[in-house]
Amino acid sequence: MRLVRPALAAAFAVALTGAPAFAQQMSSDPTMAPAGTYRLDKKHGSVTLKLSHMGLSYYTMRFDGIDASYTYDPANPAASKVNVAIDPKSIDTDSPSFNAEIADQFLEAGKYPTITFVSTAVHPGAGGKGEVVGALTFHGVTRPITLDVVFNGTGQGMMKEQRMGFSGIATVKRSDFGVTKYVPLVGDDVTVLIETEFTK
Repeated sequence: MRLVRPALAAAFAVALTGAPAFAQQMSSDPTMAPAGTYRLDKKHGSVTLKLSHMGLSYYTMRFDGIDASYTYDPANPAASKVNVAIDPKSIDTDSPSFNAEIADQFLEAGKYPTITFVSTAVHPGAGGKGEVVGALTFHGVTRPITLDVVFNGTGQGMMKEQRMGFSGIATVKRSDFGVTKYVPLVGDDVTVLIETEFTK
C-alpha cells in the first residue's frame, strides 16, 4: 500500500498540472483549424437514435459501425464536404437478440447493407452554429435532410494531431424511408443525435 499511494499521487498530480496546459490548446475559433481532409475518430464519435415507445418513454439505441470524412477550408467553410457511412447491422440496444430483431425486421440490413449521408450544402451561422444539408440514403430510399450542427472546438490532441469537434441533431420520419413497422405504436419521428471528433 505504501508503494501504491505515491504512484497514484504522482499520476494525479501530473493529470492536474497537465490538464490546464492541454485545455489551453483548444479554440472555439474554426479559422484556427488548418485546411485539409479530416477523418472520424471512431473512439470519439457516436450516432444515437431516440424514438417514442407507446408514448411512454423515448427509447434510445446507437450505431457502433460508423465511418466519416470531412474536408475543410477555413477561408471557405461553406465549401466543406461531409461523407458518412453506417453499418445498420451495428445497431446496439445492449441486447443481442433485440439488436438482431431491429437489424433484420426494421432496417433489413441484409438487403440494405449501408446507410449513407452525403452533404450538398453547408450553412455556417453565428456562435459556432450552422446547418449541414445533405442526402440521406436509408433502407433503399434517398431523401434530403438537414442537420443542425454546433462547432465545439479545434486544437491539437494528446498526440499533437489536429482535431475538430461537432455536435449535430436531426429529426427523420422513418416512414419516409419505408420503415413503417409498428407506426404509430412505435414513433415515426426518430431523433438522431450526433457527436463527432475528426482528426486531420
